[in-house]
Amino acid sequence: MPQILENFWLWKLEDAIRNPVWWYSWLLLTLLILLLWIVKRVKKELVPILSDEEGNVRITPHALQELVSKSCTEMEGIHAPSTTITCRNGNVRLLVRLQVNTDCNVKQARKQLKEKLEDIMVENLCFTNFGGVDLVIKGFKD
Repeated sequence: MPQILENFWLWKLEDAIRNPVWWYSWLLLTLLILLLWIVKRVKKELVPILSDEEGNVRITPHALQELVSKSCTEMEGIHAPSTTITCRNGNVRLLVRLQVNTDCNVKQARKQLKEKLEDIMVENLCFTNFGGVDLVIKGFKD
């Protein structure tokens, strides 16, 4: 086996395809890339809320998404919210994707939802680094 692998740099493509080591190495590389992608998707960092002389306060992304979801479902005309949290330059921004009723005034609903979320984040949770809310309408409901 070592003699076969000794000159693998000199293999032609036809020789490499016939050799099982070539296929195993591609399979191993694919599995490694898949594993790294899964680890990156699963790893969730805590979102910083505030920091003072008494210590730091952080929240899990899931809890923040749940809070936004509950705030949206209490509003009439808004359905199926999903939230993406981005932390850039120390600021936390929320990207909320939602469905709205077809007869809903989008401008008014956006204003109410932004005010409600900003009130919850800044007043109740004491976010010192809240950067705001962006809304994306992903569909309409009757």
